[in-house]
Amino acid sequence: MKLNPIERRVLGVLMEKSMTQPEYYPMTLSAVVAGCNQKSNRDPAMELDEVAVDATLAGLRKRGLVEQLFPAPGGRTDRFRHKVEAVFGWGGRERAIMTELLLRGPQTIGELRTHCSRMIPFENLETVTNVLEALSRLDPPIVAAMPREPGRSAVRYTHLLYPEDEAPSPAGPAAAGPFTSPDKPAAGASPVHGSRSNLHQEVDDLRRQVDELRRRLDQLESNLGG
Repeated sequence: MKLNPIERRVLGVLMEKSMTQPEYYPMTLSAVVAGCNQKSNRDPAMELDEVAVDATLAGLRKRGLVEQLFPAPGGRTDRFRHKVEAVFGWGGRERAIMTELLLRGPQTIGELRTHCSRMIPFENLETVTNVLEALSRLDPPIVAAMPREPGRSAVRYTHLLYPEDEAPSPAGPAAAGPFTSPDKPAAGASPVHGSRSNLHQEVDDLRRQVDELRRRLDQLESNLGG
């Protein structure tokens, strides 16, 4: 299953809104367009029109990933809902993590826990790790670790639903290391080393979030100044 950028955005929006705004779900075409183009919780930002989104929904329907619901008596607008539970068998936590990866791209375990919290709670980083591990062990896998970035101690994880010409390069097992709980050191490792790794990851995640807040504040001040 490979999804182009607009398919990933549309499917991610349907999955997101089903958990964050169930009172407005299933969604109308205009609501899906608004969700695709919103500025928060999206990377990259997009400016899609109804024609593009409607064509994408039609394509996703043909692939069995989306269902179109016709208006009930007295209604006027068709609505749409995703079918990932039936197609992939994802539970709530799997849907939350895949939603974040579809809408924002590769993220660290700490970032995923923070961002997924608006959809479903994750008690700790170990819970996120366990879901990522399960998704990586599917046949074929749909999640993988990426090579560690220079200067960063935390590994980012990506979904594997990209077309081949877009896909980020996942790390091999030796490069990324095995999936291990951030709260527990790997077998044979020093408990102090495991604790330091966890701390470094959380610090990296906090720095990235602060940088993002600064960027948004600078943009807001620039808009107000203009």
